[in-house]
Amino acid sequence: MKPLPPGRLGLPWIGESLTIAFNNHGFYKERVAKYGPIFKTRLFGINFVVFSGPEGFHRFATDPAIERGGTDPLSVKQIFTTSLALIDGPEHRKRKHAMLMAVRDRDAIARYVPDMQKIMMKYISQWESRGAFTLLPDLRRMAADFTVAMYTQDYSEEHARELDKILGWMREAFMGVPVAIPGTTYGNAIRGRNRLHKIIYEAIERHRRGNYDDVVSRMLASAKEMGLPDDQLMGDLKHLIFAGQGGYFVPLLLITMTLAQQPELMERAREEALRVAPDGPITMDQLDRMEYLERLSRELRRFFAMNSATFFGRVKTEIEVGGYRIPAGWGAIGGVHITMANPAVWEDPKRFDPDRFLPEHVAARPEGAYVPHGDGERAGHRCPGEDIVAVAVKMYLALLLRQFRWELPPQDLTLTNEVFPLPTSGLKIQFHKQSPQTRQQMPRAAEGLAHR
Repeated sequence: MKPLPPGRLGLPWIGESLTIAFNNHGFYKERVAKYGPIFKTRLFGINFVVFSGPEGFHRFATDPAIERGGTDPLSVKQIFTTSLALIDGPEHRKRKHAMLMAVRDRDAIARYVPDMQKIMMKYISQWESRGAFTLLPDLRRMAADFTVAMYTQDYSEEHARELDKILGWMREAFMGVPVAIPGTTYGNAIRGRNRLHKIIYEAIERHRRGNYDDVVSRMLASAKEMGLPDDQLMGDLKHLIFAGQGGYFVPLLLITMTLAQQPELMERAREEALRVAPDGPITMDQLDRMEYLERLSRELRRFFAMNSATFFGRVKTEIEVGGYRIPAGWGAIGGVHITMANPAVWEDPKRFDPDRFLPEHVAARPEGAYVPHGDGERAGHRCPGEDIVAVAVKMYLALLLRQFRWELPPQDLTLTNEVFPLPTSGLKIQFHKQSPQTRQQMPRAAEGLAHR
């Protein structure tokens, strides 16, 4: 009989629950370093196996013996009530289809591109005149404005501010003990969840009365066609809105920081932006041609610990993975960031290198190696927003690079211990306008960099 995976179960029932609650990313990093890519633990009274590395993660994501739901912590169940992320089987696939038609379909994303660009320029156009300022609040509000344009269609300033606030409360739900006392961090998270539920209900009613072309209108049309009830639609919209805000402002902040720290990458990216989309509205066809910006976007999502793990699952029947026996009934977790920091697959994984995603390197990489949004088929539990996130990152960079260079004043760039680790300072930054002459000369100056 194969052995159980290495690791420790800790104290009865509580196991290592407190450790993971207060140091989520550190928990996975420390244990994979000690035990290897597949290890056991006990969380919330359940024995779990964490699957990481290409073989382990791919097996977690694709093996029908592992199903989602039933083992997630209380905070996840309460924040993501009725979300398809917590179920499996035919109902999941049906609801996922409705979601993909709204957020993955290329024609749908192309429809959102002009609104996204308009919102980005609303903020970007102000940055050069502000001198040194902290970027994070602006990017959070930018992401809230994306939510307005794609979901709620309430363009009041008060509404965007409220979205930013309540989504911030909800993100904090996963950083402590889930006791919903009013006025506490978790109490505010539940309050934010309840308010978001009402906002989504109002948005659905607004869409039924009006004529819109956005995520909600497309999901309403698909839901009607497939006979999905409103409570399921609302749960899935709540998940998309919650994940979407962090899914936008976190990578935008981190890529801004990274290019300021590595000017040679900034110049390679600038050359492509000026060559492909030197001015005017940016189109989907232009975004598709931005190959270097695409590589930057992919390496960004590999390098930074944006997601520590997947939603949790359960092993239905005993399986063997990586030489270990996983008993039926045990919980299952896919370790996201530790998989993409695996030195057996990623040479020098602590180095930021977009050229890891040149076509020849991608083709040589095993399944389950690059998993920022999960693994397996799109109709499964892979995140539906990966394409639109890549579009947002490329558009943001193109708009910035063809107008500005930027630098970071002295500050504390240590990454925080949050669900989405960000610079402690919030990223203090100063933008400088590029002169027309500099912009015209830039492609020639960067020509050598582009072909290295």
